[in-house]
Amino acid sequence: MIDLHCHILPGVDDGPTSLTESLKLARFFVDDGINVVTATPHCHSCIHLLRDDILPHVAAYNRALVAAGIPLTVLPGSEIQVYDSSLYRREFDEDVYCHLGNRRTHTLLEFSWDADKFPSDSVELIEWIRSREMTPIVAHPERHFFFRDRPILLQRLVDAGAWIQITVDSLIGNFGPEAKAFGEQFLKTHHEAIIASDAHNTRRCSGLSAGYSWVAVNLGSDRSRDLLDRAERVRTSLMTEQISLPTFKAKAG
Repeated sequence: MIDLHCHILPGVDDGPTSLTESLKLARFFVDDGINVVTATPHCHSCIHLLRDDILPHVAAYNRALVAAGIPLTVLPGSEIQVYDSSLYRREFDEDVYCHLGNRRTHTLLEFSWDADKFPSDSVELIEWIRSREMTPIVAHPERHFFFRDRPILLQRLVDAGAWIQITVDSLIGNFGPEAKAFGEQFLKTHHEAIIASDAHNTRRCSGLSAGYSWVAVNLGSDRSRDLLDRAERVRTSLMTEQISLPTFKAKAG
């Protein structure tokens, strides 16, 4: 499995504070059946991490994984918050963002938790990103109260071409009944979605297998397989021509 939204890099944002904690999270992922993670540190007004900030951390972390014998590959990326559409467009055109896999195929977007900062031109922005042959993925909308209160806002983004990322912890109830109900309803009615961990540390991480199992039980095995296949297609697009990915030897016995 691939996890497309994860704050696994140590000491760069509000994820793990130490390498030890981060490696513990990596071992949990491997045990859960995940072998590729897209590191998505924050890029917002307070923690504005761009490609040149992120790539060295990803390279160093992959070396640490190899040294620790943990068979997990971490790809670069970021969770880019749109709080100023004009700034987003300018930095996008300056090519300073670290999109998923550091590729120009998929990008993870977050909107502010403050409804007053939701861009009035959000639909136009999604269309603008799609016109650049990229697929924007809206992070954890089920946790935003204004999307739950006014689902038409999210529907318009989907109609404009956005995918939606639902967090596993929402589906299994760890973010409350409202996030759980909204996430379930969206997965029932909208095809173009993915699930991800949005893990920040070992205390805030349920992996992915719990999410796919929840979908299989509540929405059917076909829907679970569809979500897994969609993530796999994204993985293929991100890992094409990736250079110097770590390799691991199987343990004897």
